[in-house]
Amino acid sequence: MPMSKRLSNRFRAIVRITRICADICGADVFDPKFRINIRTILVLVIIQLSIVFMAYTVYVGFNVDGDWKVILQVLSVGGCTLVQGYCKLVNCLREKNNFRFLINELNSLYEKYEKNDADCRLFLYKGIQQLTFIMKLSAFVVILMVVGMGLVTLVLSVVFNTHVLIVQCLIPGFDPTTGKGFLWINIIQIWFIAVGGFGFYAGDMAFFTPLSQISTFRGILKCKFCDLNEILADEPGNKEKSFNGVKDILIFHQRYMVFLEVTRDTYYWVILVQIGTYSIGIICTMFSIHLGTWPGGYVYMIYCFVMMLVYCHMGSLVEVTNEGVVSSCYNDVNWYELSVSERRMLHTMLRMAQNTAGLTIGSVLPLSMNTGVKITKTIYSIAMMLLNFAD
Repeated sequence: MPMSKRLSNRFRAIVRITRICADICGADVFDPKFRINIRTILVLVIIQLSIVFMAYTVYVGFNVDGDWKVILQVLSVGGCTLVQGYCKLVNCLREKNNFRFLINELNSLYEKYEKNDADCRLFLYKGIQQLTFIMKLSAFVVILMVVGMGLVTLVLSVVFNTHVLIVQCLIPGFDPTTGKGFLWINIIQIWFIAVGGFGFYAGDMAFFTPLSQISTFRGILKCKFCDLNEILADEPGNKEKSFNGVKDILIFHQRYMVFLEVTRDTYYWVILVQIGTYSIGIICTMFSIHLGTWPGGYVYMIYCFVMMLVYCHMGSLVEVTNEGVVSSCYNDVNWYELSVSERRMLHTMLRMAQNTAGLTIGSVLPLSMNTGVKITKTIYSIAMMLLNFAD
């Protein structure tokens, strides 16, 4: 029992970290008593102010200074971070009931099956390991973005005496050509980026937490098939017990289907916005780096590329899990020992498993590593075309 409690407590501890970051941004929708508060309004104000500042930057750069390249940086940072931040925040507020359903389902899953045999606990432990790894990777990439972009500006200013803003975002009333104006703009920018980092991390972990446990569902389902086989082998004449075992498997599979469907509906627009803005951000950042207008773009491009691949990996995880469920229906149960009615029940489950949809990017492309590779190739082709145009 201490081992099982430790597993459930570890899972809650991971979710608690996500909730702390979300609460800082005023969006801890996992709390049943959550209400829009001053922090929520403050984050919305920061996003709106950032949009105004970006629009002002485009106006000054393009209409006043005649520099069209400023549009690229605005698209790479503003088009990515601001659109993502706004989408994630609105999605959290709009789908708060779905978020609570998903996290309650996972808490219930751990509380129930941590009391079972060692095989179930092993799959739960693997789910925690996977979530922990993704959590640490996401935190590292976000910290790298926030600290790295700030350090690039600091090093260029102190060591090389070159005044380059963290991002190309001007603020009305502050002149970046003066020492005081340059300092205040960078202070405001790093504060905005830090707040955005908390929001990005919380939003990403709200997405990764339920999806990282998809394979756990498949593992527990595999254990249920093993339990059914033991019943068929040890008590071949106990039709009621075998029937209840098949019924329990079908109920659990339905639970998995509902969990996946709610996840798919909750993150439909988030996935589309994430992949689209990451792609645009990488293209524009590569072009800005080539033109020598944004030294900190290297750090930002790494962030976009890694997070895009992590999202694609989660889509592949769902695909692999769905295929694993189908494989379990074929290989993990002794069909020949089942009654006719039990076979029909499992055959219905098999047909449903074979038609289970995975995650998609706007109902156009499947979210998977294969799609991530195709998007990367497309990004490279577009970037090369733009670089040839610039040359």
